[in-house]
Amino acid sequence: MFKKRKIVNNATRKRQTEGQNDSSEDETMVVKKEKKIEGSNPLRQSTSAKRKGRKEASDTSDEDSSVMVSYKSKKSSEIEGPSDQGATAVLETETEVSKDAQAIFEKAQRINEELEGKEDDKIYRGLNNYAQYYKKKDTAAGNASSGMVRKGPIRAPANLRATVRWDYQPDICKDYKETGFCGFGDSCKFLHDRSDYKLGWQLEREAATGEYNNSGDEDDKKYEIDSDEDSLPFKCFICRNTFTDPVVTKCKHYFCEKCALDHYKKSTRCFICNVQTTGVFNPAKELTSRMKSEGQGEDECCGDDDT
Repeated sequence: MFKKRKIVNNATRKRQTEGQNDSSEDETMVVKKEKKIEGSNPLRQSTSAKRKGRKEASDTSDEDSSVMVSYKSKKSSEIEGPSDQGATAVLETETEVSKDAQAIFEKAQRINEELEGKEDDKIYRGLNNYAQYYKKKDTAAGNASSGMVRKGPIRAPANLRATVRWDYQPDICKDYKETGFCGFGDSCKFLHDRSDYKLGWQLEREAATGEYNNSGDEDDKKYEIDSDEDSLPFKCFICRNTFTDPVVTKCKHYFCEKCALDHYKKSTRCFICNVQTTGVFNPAKELTSRMKSEGQGEDECCGDDDT
């Protein structure tokens, strides 16, 4: 016998009765959608605002549970690090001082001094710490543990000393200038000069700092050359003597007052450049002030000297 299978059709909908329809119209039902619990998947990207809010909430919870580290202030104005700002820095590229050949030798010396005169205790202290019956002594080259006396590598210097010298005169022999002697003699390719004249940059630096010509000695000013004084003559061009009541023309030429008027009677042009003066002779105040500062006498007349 064959049993007939009962097929259940989920797609079919039962017909509702009139009583059920009336009750459904009177009653209100609230349908709440269940939220799906989703794990945070870093490979999945979304622009949903809800997902962003959920992620921010998870981040805040993680931050709350994280370990916080706080540092206590020293409440001082001192700079962190070495107080000398690294001026005594040590070169750490070589072997450590406690492990180099000199430290090993010094350790062996101490062990031999401790075991000197004692019986052998049958303890192995390493390859470098065997009993030494020949004791090395200090010499003029250094102590016994230094690299100049013992055998082995020398301890490298750990200090850094950088010196800089600016050579503003590369053509001067430094040995001859500082000591007066040069091993190359006359065959030296540099100049043998021991003069101590100041260079241009030194004079400019003193002038900028106000140290130039502040020695207080007035004799130094006598040897200074002023650019304005170069254009001022010291003798009259006509009489060849010291100026007496000097005057200046429009063309900036200086004469004595008497010499200028006497020449104007003969010619209205300048005695030197032959330019028309139109009879204008102004007092030479600059030349007069310089003559007074130099203390030159004004008693000599340009016309008294007949020679």
